[in-house]
Amino acid sequence: MLRRKLGESLTARIFLITFLILLCAGAITFAFIAWATPSTYTSVVNDGLQKQTDALVEQLKEARLEDSGPILDEFIRSSRTDVILLDPNGEIAETGSELSVRPMTGDDTITVAADGYGGGGEVSASWGVGTSEGSGNTTTVATLQQYSIAADISFADRTEKYSLYVTPHAEEENPAVRALVQMAPWLLLVLLAFSLLCAWVYSRYITGPIVRISGIAKLMSELDFNWKCRETRRDEIGTLGRSLDRMSERLSGSLTELEAANKALRGEVERERELDRQRMAFFSAASHELKTPLTILKGQLSGMLEGIDVYRDRDKYLFRSLQVTGRMENLVREMLSISRMETDRTDMEKGYAELAELIDRQLELYGELVKQRGQNLKTQLEPGICVEADASLLGKAVGNLLSNAALYSPDGAEIRVWCGRRQGRAAFIIENTGAHINDNALPHLFEAFYRAEGSRNRATGGSGLGLYLVHMILERHHASCTIENIEDGVRAEVIFF
Repeated sequence: MLRRKLGESLTARIFLITFLILLCAGAITFAFIAWATPSTYTSVVNDGLQKQTDALVEQLKEARLEDSGPILDEFIRSSRTDVILLDPNGEIAETGSELSVRPMTGDDTITVAADGYGGGGEVSASWGVGTSEGSGNTTTVATLQQYSIAADISFADRTEKYSLYVTPHAEEENPAVRALVQMAPWLLLVLLAFSLLCAWVYSRYITGPIVRISGIAKLMSELDFNWKCRETRRDEIGTLGRSLDRMSERLSGSLTELEAANKALRGEVERERELDRQRMAFFSAASHELKTPLTILKGQLSGMLEGIDVYRDRDKYLFRSLQVTGRMENLVREMLSISRMETDRTDMEKGYAELAELIDRQLELYGELVKQRGQNLKTQLEPGICVEADASLLGKAVGNLLSNAALYSPDGAEIRVWCGRRQGRAAFIIENTGAHINDNALPHLFEAFYRAEGSRNRATGGSGLGLYLVHMILERHHASCTIENIEDGVRAEVIFF
C-alpha cells in the first residue's frame, strides 16, 4: 500500500512539472509566432507585388503611351496599389488613367524622395502629393514607412525611358495578424489541452513501470513466477526490471525444469504404453491369422497320413495344403515387411520416380488378374510427373491398391486408373465399379488385420495387412490416401505433399 501511494505521489509531481514546462514552451512559441507573422506576411505580399509589377512592365512595352491608361487602372484594381508614372523630365506622364496619380496644373514639378532623399530605384515609401513653398508649384512625393517598387519602362511608340513607382496601400493591420488575434483564445485552449495530455502520458511513462515492478515483486513474494517485467529501457528503471527478471528466472528455474522433466516422462510413458498396446494387438491378430491356416494344414496332413475317408485322395488335399502354405507365406512376408518398416524408418532408397511409369509397370503385373476376372481396365496417365520416392516400396503400395480393386470387384466390372495433378500436387486415383464398403468400416480400413468382411473367410478377402502396409509406405513418402464410396463403386485417392 505504501509503494502504491509513493507511485501515485511521484506521478502527480512529474505530471505537474511536465505540464508547467510544456505550457511555458507553448506560450513562448505562440508569442514568437505573433511577433514574426506581420513581417512574414509583408514579405510574402511584396514578393507577389514584385511579380505583378514585372508583368506590368512587359505589358506596357507592347502598348502605346496613350493606350496605357486602362492597363494601369486594371493593375491598380487587381493589386490594390498606388501608381505614378513619370516621364524623362520628371513630370507626371499623361496616360488617361483614372486611378493613377495625374498631372497638376500650372508649372508643377515632381520630386520623388526615398526615405527623405531624392533618387530612384526601390524606395521605402508610399507617397502623398502636396505643394512646396516658394515660387511655382512643386508636387512632392513624400515618404512613409512602406515598401515601394520603382522600375524603368518604355512604350511601343516612345524611345525615352519612363519611371514607374508602385506602392501597396498602407493598412493598419494585415489579415494574418487579425486572424491570429481572433484565433488566440482557441489556440491557447488547444495548447492547454495538449500540455495536459503530454504531461499525463509522460508521467505515466516514468512512473508506470515502477508501479508495475512493485506489483510483480508482490506476486513473486507469493511464489508466483509467471510474471515478467520485460523492461527494455536503458535507464535505472530498466536496470531494476531486468534484475528482477533474472532473480525470478533463477528462483523458478528448478521448478520449471522439474515440471518439464515430469511432463516429458509422462509423455514417454504414454507413448510406450500405446506402442505396447499396438504390439499386443498386432501379435494377437497375427497369432489368430496364423492359427487358423495352421489348424487346417494340420488336420489335412493328419487325415492323409491316417487315410481317413476323403483324405485318401492325397493329391487333392496336398494341393489344398500347398494353397494354405502359400497364404501363410504371404502373411509372414507382409508381417516381416511391416516389422522392418517399423524398426528402421530410415531404410528407404531415396530417388525420383516417374509416377505414370511406375503405375504402368504395376498394371502389367496385375493385368492378367484383371483379364481372368473379365474386368475392363481404363487408364489415363499423365507423363512427366516425378515424385521423390523409393520406387520398390511405392510400387508395392500401388500394387496393393490395384489388387484390392480387382479382387473386391465383380466379374465384368470396370477398373479406372488416373494419374496427374490435383491442386498443383502429384496424385493418382484408382476406382473400381460394382463394389461398396460399409460406412462404418471406412474409418478402420488402414488398421492392421482389419477386414470389412466380418467372417474373415479367406475366400472373400486377404489378410487385412495390405491397406495397413499401404498406409505405412505412403506415410514415409509424405503422401495421404483416402478411400470413399462413389456413385458406381469405390475410389482410392493418393496425393503427394
